[in-house]
Amino acid sequence: MSRQASSTSPVRGRPRDPRTRAAILVAARGLLERGGLTAVTIEAIAQQASVSRPTIYRYWPNAPAVAMAAFLETTGAANAARAHSSALAAFRAQLHALADAFAAPTGRSVAAMVAAAQSETELAKAFRNEFIARNRDAARTLLERCIAEKTMAVPEDMDVTLDLVFGPLFYRLLMGHAPITRSFADRLIDTVIRARD
Repeated sequence: MSRQASSTSPVRGRPRDPRTRAAILVAARGLLERGGLTAVTIEAIAQQASVSRPTIYRYWPNAPAVAMAAFLETTGAANAARAHSSALAAFRAQLHALADAFAAPTGRSVAAMVAAAQSETELAKAFRNEFIARNRDAARTLLERCIAEKTMAVPEDMDVTLDLVFGPLFYRLLMGHAPITRSFADRLIDTVIRARD
C-alpha cells in the first residue's frame, strides 16, 4: 500500500459520506485560519464540525493530517488548474496558487511549523503525504498532458523533472531564505520546460 493511501485508508463501518468529509475540512480550515496548526486538534474539529472523534479518524489518522488536507484545499491549486484548458497554463496556475497560499498568513504559519518539525513527526509525515504527494500527483498528470499537447518534450525521468520543479519550492519553504512568489514559480516552469526542449 502506498504511503499516501495508508494515510487515508478506510476502516470498517458505514460508508464514508463526502458531506461529512467536507464538513470536517471546513471546520479544520476555520481553525487553521484563526489559530494556526496548533489550533487544529481532533477535539476542536469534532466540536466545530458537529461530528464524533471516531468519525474524523475514519478519514484521517491524526490532526496534522486533517490540517494538511484542509490547507491543501485552501490553496485552491486543484480548482486553479481545472480552470484552464491548456495543460501548461493549468500547471502554471497550480504553482501560482501554491505561491499565493504560502504568501498568506496561514501559509507562512504552516511553513514555519513544518520547517521546525523533525522529519518523522506526525506533522512532517502529514505534510509529505497530504500536501507534497498530492501536489506532485496532480503535477504529474498535467505534465503528461503537456507532453501529449507537445508543449513539453518527453523527459528522461518524470520523477526527476517533478523534483526539479518542487524541490526549489520546498527548499525555499523550509529554509526561508527567499519568498515563494508567482514570478519564482514561472522561472521554475520556464527553466524545466526549456531544459527539455
